[in-house]
Amino acid sequence: MTRFNAVVKNVRPRTLLVSPLSYCVGVAVAGHRFDLTVLLGVLFHVLAPLAANAHNAVTDLVEDGRNVPGRLKLVETAGVGLLQRVLYASLGIMLVLSLVISFAQVLLWVFSVFLVLGYSSPRFRLKGRPVTGMAVFSMAVTEPYIAGALLGDSWWEIPRYDSYQPVVLGVFLFCWYFAKGIMKNVPDYAGDKAAGLRTIPVLLPSQLAGAWVAAAATTLVYSAFPVLVLLTDTPDRLVYAGVMVIPAVANMIFMVRARTPVEYNLVGQRDMYVSVIFLGLLLFGLRPSVGTALTGLLAVAVMAVVDLSGSDSRVSHHITRVDSVDSVVGSSGGGRNG
Repeated sequence: MTRFNAVVKNVRPRTLLVSPLSYCVGVAVAGHRFDLTVLLGVLFHVLAPLAANAHNAVTDLVEDGRNVPGRLKLVETAGVGLLQRVLYASLGIMLVLSLVISFAQVLLWVFSVFLVLGYSSPRFRLKGRPVTGMAVFSMAVTEPYIAGALLGDSWWEIPRYDSYQPVVLGVFLFCWYFAKGIMKNVPDYAGDKAAGLRTIPVLLPSQLAGAWVAAAATTLVYSAFPVLVLLTDTPDRLVYAGVMVIPAVANMIFMVRARTPVEYNLVGQRDMYVSVIFLGLLLFGLRPSVGTALTGLLAVAVMAVVDLSGSDSRVSHHITRVDSVDSVVGSSGGGRNG
């Protein structure tokens, strides 16, 4: 049971919600009914970030030794080998699901594999490149949105659109999560710098400077959304989602005032709530119904349950804990067999 709990915390359930929500937003844009195929697509886009988190847990030991020291013990407890099996099993299940869903999803599976493995793998290490890394990170919502928007009524079919609305919304989601990626890297400033990663905050002279850049980017994208709705053929009722600029900016105020790793980490935790609620509002605005409302509420409830149970590797006591990278690396051989 201890090992199972360690695996759960490493795959980080609270971070598995934005991708399926973005997929549902794409499905709503496509006008596709919410059927079994969509449920399979939701499962696909839960497994994608799950696989990515399992992979990151075993490749990011150096920076995590500074950023999230307690995660090293969780990796050691779970076993490197088991986390790798979770990774490859997830990618395999995703392939099977894509073969059932659509031809477009099969192509996107290939793209997803590259994103999952390339982001933090030692060979590519895309996360260490300032712009490329953030672009890949943005695919956590952009790829699912594209997958949903390309879902047709048959396996081969791709919907035809009479306007640029799907493209406009897709570009916004990319920029929105790009800004979130900058924010996400601010708490990891010290560890990323020590590991030689060239993230956008690390290129700045201090963590505080990174916090200000993240705050500016976050404020800009949330403030731009209502303007985007009013200037394009996006449904006017989506403008109410712009209310999320208030909690988003308030959270960024906490970021520029943060001084300790725990304070920075709490900003990231709150930001995920803002992101999930924002996507839930988008989904409801595109397709107002009891079902879409419950979908957004369920996502928030899952996050709350995960946080209350402490089932995440970035809870505060893992930030302040000190463990040795060598102990995890040294035990990885046993983990591959266990």
